[in-house]
Amino acid sequence: MSWQMLTVPNHQKIVKLLDYESRCNIRQCSKDDRDVVDSTKLRFEKFRISEKLSKWVQEKTTIRLEIDSFTIWLTGKDNLTKIDRGWKGEPIEELSDIKHENRFEILQKLLLRFSKNGVIHTDTVEVNEIDFHAPESIKFKCSNLKLHNIANPFAVEWLKKATEVSGNLKKLEVQCWGQDEQLWPEIAGIDVTESLILEPNMNCNDEQLENLKAMNFKISSSSVTVHGAMRRLEKFLKFGKKSDRLELSIEPPREFQLADLALPRYFEIKNLKNPDEASFVAKILGGFENVHGIQDPRKIEIQLNWGFLQIICFVYEGKEKPLPCRLYPF
Repeated sequence: MSWQMLTVPNHQKIVKLLDYESRCNIRQCSKDDRDVVDSTKLRFEKFRISEKLSKWVQEKTTIRLEIDSFTIWLTGKDNLTKIDRGWKGEPIEELSDIKHENRFEILQKLLLRFSKNGVIHTDTVEVNEIDFHAPESIKFKCSNLKLHNIANPFAVEWLKKATEVSGNLKKLEVQCWGQDEQLWPEIAGIDVTESLILEPNMNCNDEQLENLKAMNFKISSSSVTVHGAMRRLEKFLKFGKKSDRLELSIEPPREFQLADLALPRYFEIKNLKNPDEASFVAKILGGFENVHGIQDPRKIEIQLNWGFLQIICFVYEGKEKPLPCRLYPF
């Protein structure tokens, strides 16, 4: 059946599945097609905002807005901005123009155009290396959020903009330093279900660590105890999926030695190298029950360096074919 023979509701169902570039192509075909596209809710796969300083002109920057495969560049200083547009990262000269307007104000207007009632619907939001406030009139409704190298104190603003509509995320990745105290209270209130990657040192305690739903995670905290870390390891082994990875860095008591670390007694352990005062590397062959039925052995790496205890655990992928774990209870 051809496109012309389909009803408008069927057109709208198809348009909902298309990326932004495909929507734009259909919109140019006819007035009816334009009306169908305009009447269908916009939901992007990826919405990425970044900023790059000019190497030659002080205070001049380029804001890059990527919407699926469509890109807009706003290059300027003060109230003069060059606007470039293009597909797949390549500017199209015919679509470029210059406006006597501040690039941040232009960005605000662009974001409003891509929103519905001030909310931008997208699967993933990425905000990288920016040095400006989050727009006041825009919020994001997304499943995944990445915040990288955002200047202080803007990371908290962007985090709020991406979570206050729904209050939950599937994946959250934060690599913004110098804002630890402000970031963690906000992150702790977000329901992250799958993956939580946090590069700064967070003030996460044992109870908060225990309550985190995401099984794939990387966290560094000076408030987590050794006992709390071991409880999280047990939870990871029980609820983690095959692709999940635990990476936890804590600050144990000064007198702590690696020999004092007590793994759960029901774990069946096989050392992969002789343990010493600074490292322990082994396979966990059994002693736990995984709710997803994953029977692969886990590799565990524990390091004690410069007063920090790092625990890493993931599915073991040795050269030999692994034998299934002997699950708990036996």
